[in-house]
Amino acid sequence: MNQLFAILLAGGTGSRMGTDVPKQFLKLRGESLLRHSVKRFRRFGLLKSITVVSHPDWILETEKELEDLLEPNDRIVEGGETRHLSTLEGLRSVPYDEKDIFFIHDVARPNFKQNELYQLVEQTKIFGAASLVCPVTESLVRVKLHQNYSSEPLKREEVYAVKTPQSVAGFMLKELLAIPLAVNPKLHPTDLCTWMGERRVGIVETNFQNIKVTSPGDLALAESVYTLD
Repeated sequence: MNQLFAILLAGGTGSRMGTDVPKQFLKLRGESLLRHSVKRFRRFGLLKSITVVSHPDWILETEKELEDLLEPNDRIVEGGETRHLSTLEGLRSVPYDEKDIFFIHDVARPNFKQNELYQLVEQTKIFGAASLVCPVTESLVRVKLHQNYSSEPLKREEVYAVKTPQSVAGFMLKELLAIPLAVNPKLHPTDLCTWMGERRVGIVETNFQNIKVTSPGDLALAESVYTLD
């Protein structure tokens, strides 16, 4: 039987938001982005545990924020220098076997849906990994960096924006963890899809409401499209 785990990445420092607190503590409809993500996974009801990966300087604040939501199997662990290193810290804190499945989620996305979690599990059983994705509606071109010109149009119907949650099976994790980690942090994978490289990743289509709060103005936009699930 598959056991399900969630790794919630909450290691931001708020630098891009220009706020006094990390973005995971910013309030949306009266509760922090962190609490929104934890509560949505808690309502899913099928998890063996939730692991929250926090910036080392904000461990105590994270514990206080979640003291009424975390259960005995849950944990808060310190993150690393990059998103990928934080993901690894979360994964290493959980004993698992090849049939188990992990959700990996950025808590700056407060608006995923329960039915998407079920679909991710099914896709992970087929491909070993899966991701929420959203169709791109704009025309797209490939741009030569620092040269101020576009070099080719991209087929819009073949391009999707990657979202979270994503999911990965234990057997695939063992394969991924065997890949040598780049010394340069700038070359670390930015999400599960980039970590998977050329391997196939199952997709579950979501919509524009799955907004990531990254820059000023994103919080108001997330508030405007937020839905109860």
